[in-house]
Amino acid sequence: MSLEGIGYDAIAIPGSSSYFRYRMRIILRMPKTLLAIVAHPDDEISTGGTLARYAAAGHRAIVACATRGDGVDAKIKNDAATPETLGRVRQQELAASCATLGLERPIVLGFQDGEVDAVPVDTAAERVLGLFLALRPDVVITHDPSGGYAHPDHIAVSAFVTRAFERAGAEIGPAAPRRLYYFALPRSFGQSLAAFRERRADIRGQQLGFVGVPDELITTQIDIHDYLDLKLEALAQHRSQFDFDEHGKPKTFTTSIPEPERSALFGVERFIRAAPTVSPDQRNEREDDLFAGWD
Repeated sequence: MSLEGIGYDAIAIPGSSSYFRYRMRIILRMPKTLLAIVAHPDDEISTGGTLARYAAAGHRAIVACATRGDGVDAKIKNDAATPETLGRVRQQELAASCATLGLERPIVLGFQDGEVDAVPVDTAAERVLGLFLALRPDVVITHDPSGGYAHPDHIAVSAFVTRAFERAGAEIGPAAPRRLYYFALPRSFGQSLAAFRERRADIRGQQLGFVGVPDELITTQIDIHDYLDLKLEALAQHRSQFDFDEHGKPKTFTTSIPEPERSALFGVERFIRAAPTVSPDQRNEREDDLFAGWD
């Protein structure tokens, strides 16, 4: 059978090397599943451009959110919600954000916002293993271990997703994901940008500042320039969490950075490939694809 009509120049004879190459190319072209597990509604925006890019390419992209975002530290910026309706409203906002990005309907795990770190790591990991069984993700994305700005919920989610990934191979076999990534911002952002350096979040009575990760730990950069406007549109779906300018755009520390600097900084999303790890000598050239080297 000639493969020229579908972009191959070999004859696919079972058992031959050309047949093996043909099969591998078909496998590599099959849609894959990305699962981003985050702490709160609007945290999905941290990896929103990447999820939108892969969804547009025909892959499944799903967000699982640990909480409904209605804890004691949750803010309400306007009349979009009340303390009594906040959890329901934020779930709706999360669903609208994911729809804007072209993702599947999100999943809410039901942990209590502001208390995720009170859940034993292995107990929470069991819930994630159930997600792995149901969704069979190829790649899992979550918070980096520092939590971005040391948010306890972010740190807890990173810990139990990592534990679930570590357990998956032995406990769920073929349903285990193959890669784990942490979305991350480089620490140099805080050194060079006042918007990051001065940002504070009031969490449990503490003013938490930007932490970030050492720049040299970043292994992967995904170009999302074509999805920046869509990402901002998705962020705007979280109406209860932001003030808006006269153009209807959310006011955030990110949008406070003028162009073209903003595009230069945020036109890529950055990740640490946590598993399988990347050796230091391989970090000289960062991946530009979450499926780089897939076989």
